[in-house]
Amino acid sequence: MAAYALLGHAVWVDLRVREIPDWVSLGLLVLAVLNGAATHWASLACGVLIYLLFFFLWSVGVVGGGDVKLIAATSLFFIPYEQLIFLLNVGLAGGVLAMLYLFGRNRLPIVSKRITKIRVLRVESWRIRRGMPLPYAVAIAVGFIMTTLWGEW
Repeated sequence: MAAYALLGHAVWVDLRVREIPDWVSLGLLVLAVLNGAATHWASLACGVLIYLLFFFLWSVGVVGGGDVKLIAATSLFFIPYEQLIFLLNVGLAGGVLAMLYLFGRNRLPIVSKRITKIRVLRVESWRIRRGMPLPYAVAIAVGFIMTTLWGEW
């Protein structure tokens, strides 16, 4: 439950300011170690490989630095086979998120202060219409939830 709470906070902050606090990733890392999966050498090795892969993607400008740390920390909750399922689930959730943003780009109406008092919704609709970067913490959190709740489908 603590991991879900930390991921929920990461999603909220990513939606608001497009940043993921470092302490969230660090907290998830600590929880993964306490959970026991991160103490297995194969899980650690795969977690390092995931980090290096996403670090490369960050270096070429594909993903954000907070996303790199968040996905590496959350991958440590799983054994190597489950880490592959986790990455697949994150990719599927990211694909759905990207399709929603692409679909809404030219179709989303302008949201005014009169319609909604929730600033996050107004700002997010503005970002969608202008093709701004995705809040990928949403996809990481959905992938994590799918993997932990459904396991191996």
